[in-house]
Amino acid sequence: METINEIFRAFGSEYIKSFGTSMPNNHKKVIAAIISCRTKACGMVVYKCTKCGTKHTTFRSCGNRHCPKCQNFKIKLWVEKQMKHCLPVHYFMITFTVPEQIRRFIRSNQKIAYSAMFKASSGALHQILNILDDVPGFFGALHTWGRQLQYHPHIHYIVPGGAITKHDGKKCFDLD
Repeated sequence: METINEIFRAFGSEYIKSFGTSMPNNHKKVIAAIISCRTKACGMVVYKCTKCGTKHTTFRSCGNRHCPKCQNFKIKLWVEKQMKHCLPVHYFMITFTVPEQIRRFIRSNQKIAYSAMFKASSGALHQILNILDDVPGFFGALHTWGRQLQYHPHIHYIVPGGAITKHDGKKCFDLD
């Protein structure tokens, strides 16, 4: 399996040539950072063993928050921390996507389009969940790529199948 670093090295410049005029500058910076991660471009660190004196060298990482090599450990820690806040109920994943016909517009107007996607999808969830007396919370994550690495903006929401009552703080339901 190829890493995102290898994919960007192989196809990044061609991708930027094709879509560079419609992509935000920060996306170009992320691609450049990931390409240079753990290479000479980020510098080198030399460690010397205190016992035998052997020198060990390693290239520095880019430190970009989008880089899977740099942020993998932080992501694991964050997930572990979040798992401690979970309710003891089942959870559901609900996905909202947009038609292929408007993806080009969204790509060129990401800030307002992503905001509108969150506003519309979270509003729809609120409306659906308001039929319950005690409404569970939910959270969403924006994904901009599909499995085949095509631009495919969509939002995944995690919705608990239960809630804590407003009245006594106990679990009021658990949907299976």
